Amino acid sequence: MYAGGDGEVLHCKCCCDLSLEATMATVSGERAPAFTAEELDKLVDGVLPQYTLLYGPPDKLVSAHKKKGIWRAIAKEVQTLGVYHRRSTHLRKRWEDLCRWSKKTAEAQLRMASQRGRGVRRTMIPLMFRILAMAYPELDGRLRASQQPQGGEYSLI
Repeated sequence: MYAGGDGEVLHCKCCCDLSLEATMATVSGERAPAFTAEELDKLVDGVLPQYTLLYGPPDKLVSAHKKKGIWRAIAKEVQTLGVYHRRSTHLRKRWEDLCRWSKKTAEAQLRMASQRGRGVRRTMIPLMFRILAMAYPELDGRLRASQQPQGGEYSLI
């Protein structure tokens, strides 16, 4: 799987230029390091323009092969940061986790606002609003509308 010999820095034979140390966790079964904020931003920046092709209406969907190609391209973009070798399957799982987390947090905040009669607490991070706007536009609209009666600008934080 890896090229190199004694005393040589080993590199992954795939498309990236990461050292063996950066890729060993996926090979040895060790837990991968947490995603950095830069990696998450790069992931969201890669998925949002392709969202319609990946998750759009049935008439706009593409083949599974094309979707895998899109996820591989996103993985290459994330790997340019050089933090860690992230496979496209890991990035797809992280994207789905981010969507689920964003939706759950937004719904909880709307529920809390309706129960207490207060506005939505401003604890959501900007990344979550970007995901909500694309993946759950109706929820994003309700969240934005709940901010308006409070007499303030819609705040990201």
